[in-house]
Amino acid sequence: MKTNLVKWGNSAAIRIPKAILEKLNIDSNNFENISFNIDIEGDKLILGKKQKKTKFELLAEKSTGEKLNPRIDIDWGNSVGKEVW
Repeated sequence: MKTNLVKWGNSAAIRIPKAILEKLNIDSNNFENISFNIDIEGDKLILGKKQKKTKFELLAEKSTGEKLNPRIDIDWGNSVGKEVW
């Protein structure tokens, strides 16, 4: 499929036909918050729909590396039976 490169302010934009948007499950009336990854392979521009981050990835981004629950030693008293310590 062929498309055009057009000037958009100080940048350039590639028009993506509605048929392509539909194949990517993108609503052509509401695509404000959709991100793409752009790569170059040789003389080809590779454009791919960016996947949403998992909850784990979002939590990891907020992590400071500090332990959330530092180990606390608890005195359970003396052994009473045949416990192995």
